[in-house]
Amino acid sequence: MPTRYDTAIDDETLFIDRDDDRLEIGPLGEIIEIIGGDSYTLEYSDEQGTAPWLQTDDDSTVTFDVRSVLAEMDYTADVVDTLSSAPTDETTTNGHPFRTELFARLMMTIWQSKGNLPEDSVTDTIESIAVDLTADKQ
Repeated sequence: MPTRYDTAIDDETLFIDRDDDRLEIGPLGEIIEIIGGDSYTLEYSDEQGTAPWLQTDDDSTVTFDVRSVLAEMDYTADVVDTLSSAPTDETTTNGHPFRTELFARLMMTIWQSKGNLPEDSVTDTIESIAVDLTADKQ
């Protein structure tokens, strides 16, 4: 089984623990701001919402606490390596640290995929988001 790296939150900053150090992702408050708030809602079709394994609200949605979910996530070495190459000293057009916004957008993409984002495509997804963030600056 491939190595996975846990999330760590220290002094309101999100890190990913690696074998011998921590990769700083950015301020948790900024990540939550980019994501759109403390909670995140996934919408399902009426048909999807009736799946026995999925516990949706009456309107076929699932809402979760962003901070709690982020605190419990872990990441593959490929994801961590790709994120580590993203700059921390540059900002996006939205004024957020590049790596922080890249990470937040990745989380939203993963969540919106509702489990349908193949693990081997996550690195490509990160690179695509990075290209979009870079294009936004031009």
